[in-house]
Amino acid sequence: MFHARLMDQSEDYKKLGINPNKVELWEEGRRDTSAPGNNEVWYFDATMQDGSKVIVGFRPKDPSKMNTDIDSPNVNIMITSPDGREIGDFHYFTAEESHTGEGHGCDLKYGLDTAKGNLKQYDIHVKPINGVGADLHYEALVEPFRQETGIVAFGEHDEFHHTDLSVPKNRVTGTLYYDRAEHKVQGLGYHDHQWMNANPMALYHHWLWGRMYTDQYTVYIYDFVANEKYGFKPLIMFGLLDNETGKVIFKTDGHFTRETKLEKQVKIGREFPKTSRYLFKNKNGKEVDLSVTWADEIETRDMYTNAPEAMKKQLDAMNAAPAYMRYYAKGTVIFTDPSNQSKNTSAGDMIYEYAYLGKPDERAHV
Repeated sequence: MFHARLMDQSEDYKKLGINPNKVELWEEGRRDTSAPGNNEVWYFDATMQDGSKVIVGFRPKDPSKMNTDIDSPNVNIMITSPDGREIGDFHYFTAEESHTGEGHGCDLKYGLDTAKGNLKQYDIHVKPINGVGADLHYEALVEPFRQETGIVAFGEHDEFHHTDLSVPKNRVTGTLYYDRAEHKVQGLGYHDHQWMNANPMALYHHWLWGRMYTDQYTVYIYDFVANEKYGFKPLIMFGLLDNETGKVIFKTDGHFTRETKLEKQVKIGREFPKTSRYLFKNKNGKEVDLSVTWADEIETRDMYTNAPEAMKKQLDAMNAAPAYMRYYAKGTVIFTDPSNQSKNTSAGDMIYEYAYLGKPDERAHV
């Protein structure tokens, strides 16, 4: 069995040059290189008041070309119209016609597509080359969230890594381009920045990732579970942010329990959690009780069943059978803070994904 851990020791911060008390602007610049196996993504999404949704991702390397040693920048956009249609596009560029900035915030220019931001504000432009595009302004409503260093390391010498750094709640305004029209929009959105030097299927059995907005709180969760090679180790990232002040008021110290009630997804033929309950108990006495029950399946993808036979053989060799679900859910969070003898309950809507990469295994904490 190999090691997997969240990098949270004092020597980790020193080695990485990370301030343990503050997310700094340089962290939004490029963190990895174009070396084989590396990739990175600046991800943005939003849910608008008119019922539309948008997802935009900027990557310096095409995921299918991660093992090359040269950048292959790309931008993807997916818009869900108010009537539920999905309209998307991919833009591909050469390294020579692109710029990925380092050390000065988010500074991306891929052809005519751009993303620029400083942890407080972001401007996203995706030119509607094929009729689908966006001009969006993000204004952070909460401070950035990073679980310790934000880096999960794998291997005897931390050879492999996967990460997350987020600004989990933003006011979003601007224009979406689709159906040969300009659509003025406003809503709430999420941004994160991830970098990695390994295919997630080589690291994880599954994960639940999502955020919830209630009247009092912004909830962030990334519940990673490593694959069999790494002992199905839970690798949790969880934060609770106060909507009024924008401050992080709870960050898990790793002590938590998880309870799930499973329900079979007929199309995929696999059991997924219908309800999930997390109880976080920190050593300082603060507690968060999070309960989530999905109401609707937004997206279903069975990548394993639909894969060509040659690809299936490769996946079988990795003991992988990737499937993906995205849900609309209802959630409740109870925050107990003994320092001021308070206990607050707040409910809200949640959108989360469940990436089930490994084959079913009763040891895997599904």
